[in-house]
Amino acid sequence: MVLPKDNLINLNPARVRNRRIKVFGLMLLSTLLATLKWISSIPTDSALPTKILMIVLFVLTFAWIALFFWSSVFGFFELWKRRKVPGIDWAEDERRLGSKIAVLMPVYNESSAEVYANLLAMAESLSQTGQGKNFDIFVLSDTTDPKVWVEEEKMWLEAKRKMPAEIDLYYRRRAKNTARKSGNIEDFCNKWGAEYDFMIVLDADSLLNGSTMVKMAQLMEVNPRTGIIQAPPMCLDGHSLFARIQQFAGKVYGPIVSAGLAYWQVGDSNYWGHNAIIRVRAFIECCGLPVLKGKAPFGGHILSHDFVEAALIRRGGWAAWLLPELKGSYEGCPPTMIDFATRDRRWCQGNLQHIKVLISKGLHPVSRIHFTIGIMSYLSSPIWLSFLLVGMAIALGRNFFPPVYFEEARTLFPVWPIFDKIGTISLFVISMFMLIFPKFLGLAVYLRNNDGAHSGGRFAALKSVLLEIVMSVLTAPIMMMFQSKFVFDILSGSDAGWSAQNRGDRGTSLREAWVRHKWHAGLGIAATVVIWFYAHALFWWMLPITLGLMFSVPLSMFLSRVRVGQFFRRHGYFIIPEENEPPLILRRARYFETLMKEAAPQYKGVELVVKDSVMNALHLMMLEVNGPAPEFDAEVADSAQIKLENYLTFGKEMDLSRNEELMLLYSPEILKTAHISMFLQD
Repeated sequence: MVLPKDNLINLNPARVRNRRIKVFGLMLLSTLLATLKWISSIPTDSALPTKILMIVLFVLTFAWIALFFWSSVFGFFELWKRRKVPGIDWAEDERRLGSKIAVLMPVYNESSAEVYANLLAMAESLSQTGQGKNFDIFVLSDTTDPKVWVEEEKMWLEAKRKMPAEIDLYYRRRAKNTARKSGNIEDFCNKWGAEYDFMIVLDADSLLNGSTMVKMAQLMEVNPRTGIIQAPPMCLDGHSLFARIQQFAGKVYGPIVSAGLAYWQVGDSNYWGHNAIIRVRAFIECCGLPVLKGKAPFGGHILSHDFVEAALIRRGGWAAWLLPELKGSYEGCPPTMIDFATRDRRWCQGNLQHIKVLISKGLHPVSRIHFTIGIMSYLSSPIWLSFLLVGMAIALGRNFFPPVYFEEARTLFPVWPIFDKIGTISLFVISMFMLIFPKFLGLAVYLRNNDGAHSGGRFAALKSVLLEIVMSVLTAPIMMMFQSKFVFDILSGSDAGWSAQNRGDRGTSLREAWVRHKWHAGLGIAATVVIWFYAHALFWWMLPITLGLMFSVPLSMFLSRVRVGQFFRRHGYFIIPEENEPPLILRRARYFETLMKEAAPQYKGVELVVKDSVMNALHLMMLEVNGPAPEFDAEVADSAQIKLENYLTFGKEMDLSRNEELMLLYSPEILKTAHISMFLQD
């Protein structure tokens, strides 16, 4: 993994190589030693194919654990010694920007009030740095819901009135959301990218401090061979118990994970799709994403585009940095386990698509490692499941087919099958230690860097970590089953599609939990019964897995409840400093959200455009920016016009279908005539 000759960082390549040798060398060494012990622990009377299968599954499972462990250990030491990522030049805080930066907010059927509230808070924060004039903000809409489309336009107008004078706010909606978010960003670059030096890419729930965005731009200016700088986002403002556990884990464990990745990646880091700054020139030159051959799920447009864009930028000769030092980067949390799994399904498909990209020519070796880690993050679940099933099958087989102590050939002594029970238990304990110990390393750094009084004290943090471990043990088998099903569905040709995320606090209903978890519960109950009667020695060892599966329905509902999250907060669990002292930008976002919701229109979609003179003029003006209208069937057009006429003449509810409403919204003459008719009636 030697850096190319055109070294992009101010760091000795040998030092970078040594960092990677340490992490991956220790991973390989610990995996080798554990595997040797595992080989000696497998029952001697197992068939050779069974032994080989068990060894392969063990290696893949343990190597994944070992990489996480050693990366976290090195991340801990980097944070404990308060070291910055080496090899990048740090700009002075007082440096005046000479570049122009676009802040991009891609949206897809999101809550307009929340989106614009976040943007107003970020704009205000930028203005307070004194360098706001260097930034423009773009809302890049791929929204397909016609009512949300019109609401976005209305909220854009309201937000523009509240925007600091030196920062411009633009809105554009694509008629066709080709290639989804990556196509949305590409469209911006093709049309307006030449006007900007850098672009900061956000998600719909992103919040970035103005000082953080300025610092990112300063770093890009003083490091001219850098293509991407990723600021690690922290989950914030979660209310359900599931979201609160996530944000606590992100606050406590996230820093050592980010620092560990940065330790061995250095200038060859990855990009997570949001809360990052990208050099526009590098993106335009390098990031024309291919359309993969074949049909979805493996073919078509790449869903997890961020990994690929980072790899292409690195291949183009630009550095990519993950900088844990950058604070003030926030995002929302999925409020329920089902919402988390729904998002994970799309990520799973995107990462498995990378199997095709992995063998592309010219990629940096570390970029290939990123792809491999992403792929394995989902394949590890069916591998783990297979490992458990094979182990259970061996145990059950011994019950139904007892060992043969005396073979057909006459011997004086029995053939005793050897099974190293102590060795197997020790490997299990080591694996659990490697999974859990990094959490306590994260806790040590967290307690050192945060005043305990702001988060309930040291005991509150410790008991929260212990309860988080319990919750992780219970939910891990459920996520294993989710991800195993995702992989199976993808391999069988099922496409995930692209749907809007739930970012609210709607709890999981009993019906929804039953539909999504009934197979998990059934499998857990069946496995428990079988193990109890036919492999009783495994019962207590398997209980952490079977227990979570058996109670997956009530557990999913319990974790999704806001009132449960509030209960645990009142009793000192999962509290982070940002809850007791919310960052200013979060408080301002909440304030602006209240204002934007107060300004929300009474009417929706076509009805608003027809009734409101300002919205009629605004919508017709923006149609010119949105590009050519899609084609609609004559039947849809006729039906839409009849419903609109009945509404204007007789006051009947329009009750438009999605396509009918879209057709009317793309018809300026019809909308103009309808508005005049409505005006004359009044």
